[in-house]
Amino acid sequence: MKNSLKIPLIFLVAGVLWAIFSDPFITFITRKLNPAGQDVYRSLNDFLFVVTIALVLYFLIKAQQRRLIRSEEEYRELFESNPNPMWIYDKNTFGFIKVNDAAVEKYGYSHNQFLKMTILDIQPKNEREQLRAYIRKNQDRLRSSGIRQHIKSNGEPVSVAVVAHPVLFNNRKCGFAMATDMTELLEQDKKLQSAYEKIKASNEVLLQIAWANSHQVRRPLCSVLSLIDLLKQATGEEEKEELLSLLEISSDELDQVIRRNSEKVTEIEAIEA
Repeated sequence: MKNSLKIPLIFLVAGVLWAIFSDPFITFITRKLNPAGQDVYRSLNDFLFVVTIALVLYFLIKAQQRRLIRSEEEYRELFESNPNPMWIYDKNTFGFIKVNDAAVEKYGYSHNQFLKMTILDIQPKNEREQLRAYIRKNQDRLRSSGIRQHIKSNGEPVSVAVVAHPVLFNNRKCGFAMATDMTELLEQDKKLQSAYEKIKASNEVLLQIAWANSHQVRRPLCSVLSLIDLLKQATGEEEKEELLSLLEISSDELDQVIRRNSEKVTEIEAIEA
C-alpha cells in the first residue's frame, strides 16, 4: 500500500510545485509581452510539463516492468528447479495447469500428459472422492494433507507429504501444491521400529536368562557344592553311594538349566539375525 501511493504522491507534489512556481516565473519573463505572447509561453510551459511527466512515467513504468519480469523469472526458476514435485491446479476442475521438472521425473508423466490429467488421477481410486471433498472444504487456506499415497505412471505407489495453498494464476483461482517424498524416511522408520522390536525381544530373553541364573542355576549348584563337601567327609560305602546318587540328580538338574539357557542364547542370535 505504501509503495503504491509513493508515485502518485510524488507527481502530486511535483505538479503543485510546478503550478506554484512556473506561473509567476512565466509572468516575470513575459511581463513586456502582450497577452497573446504570454499565452504562447504558458502553452509551452504546459506542454513542457506534460512531456516531462510522460518521460518520467515512461522510465518509471519501464523500471517497474523490468522488476516484474525479473521477479517473475526468479519465481519461475524457483518453481522449475525445485527438487520437490510442484504443481498448480484449477480449483474447479482439479486439472493440472503447470508442473515442474521434479514432478515429471518423480511420477513418470510428461508435461503434456500432466496437462491432460487432474490431481485425482495420481491418487488411489478409493481415495479420490475423499480428497475431492477435503480440497473443496479447505481450498481457501494453507493446508497439509499429512502423508498420502500417490500412484506413479507405472502403477508404483509413493508416500508423499503434500502442502497446498490457494493462488491466483492467470486470473484463475488455483491451488499450488508441493509434494515431499517420504518413502525413504518411512522405510528407515520401519527399520528402526523393527530394530527396536528385536532389542525388546532380546532383552526379554536376557531377563529370562538372568532370572534362571539367579534362581534356577543357584539351587542345583549349591546342592552340588554341598554334596561334594559331604562326600569328602563320608566314611561308609552306602553313604557315599547315596551322596553320589544325589550328586548325579543335582548335576543333571544343573545341566538342564544350562541347556535351557543355551537355547535362549540361540533364540537371541536368531532374533538379531
